[in-house]
Amino acid sequence: MLARIETVSGKPLDLTLTTNASLLARKAQSLRDAGLSRVSVSLDAMDDATFRRMNDVDFAVADVLHGIETAQAVGLAPIKVNMVVKRGTNDAEIVPMARHFRGSGIIVRYIEFMDVGASNHWQMDEVLPSAEVVRRIDEVFPLAPVQANYSGETAERWRYRDGGGEIGVISSVTHAFCGDCSRIRLSTEGRLYLCLFATEGYDLRALLRGGYSDLQVSNAIAQVWQGRTDNYSEQRSNPAVRQARAERKIEMSYIGG
Repeated sequence: MLARIETVSGKPLDLTLTTNASLLARKAQSLRDAGLSRVSVSLDAMDDATFRRMNDVDFAVADVLHGIETAQAVGLAPIKVNMVVKRGTNDAEIVPMARHFRGSGIIVRYIEFMDVGASNHWQMDEVLPSAEVVRRIDEVFPLAPVQANYSGETAERWRYRDGGGEIGVISSVTHAFCGDCSRIRLSTEGRLYLCLFATEGYDLRALLRGGYSDLQVSNAIAQVWQGRTDNYSEQRSNPAVRQARAERKIEMSYIGG
């Protein structure tokens, strides 16, 4: 249904799905047929034991890779693979991930371990800065910086100097980008969230079911956005701020990445 919607300029929507890929091999073709544009796949290690330790899942890395290959074959591209890097747990997998996917057309994005929600037992000393990720890869596969695709892009891009593709790093802990953020999230219950670390949302469903016009709904969203004050990533270094928000943040599983 979403695939039939166009932007105000008449362009199709860029519909993407973030998935752990456990069912992707079985569902890829039907998703593509339904109008899905591309997928991002969560994969935190090439090693099975490390992968299971990071995600507490009951399937193997091979299943994820099979799903990625199938998605690529049916045209769900470009595919991005998201690796959350946790110091002391899976940081030894940084280079193996780069080695496996370079030259494949698949972009690995290394994401700093973030304190999303209240259930992932986040500790600052488990954050490995993205600068260290780039340094480790560059030692093995030399890298060069790439300009952003658009203003407010969350990932800092790097390309392999030998033409083997590119990687991205997302540094919301060590290099916050709140000032350039252009993301807004909508929950399945119709609430708008202005930040991945939000503690409250805004009820859009009530407007949609209340008989308001498209213009009124649009103006309400614009007013919410213009009045936003969410900049938790810039305040995270303050222990008092972290403590005050620790038990109130919305889980990523509820609003998406």
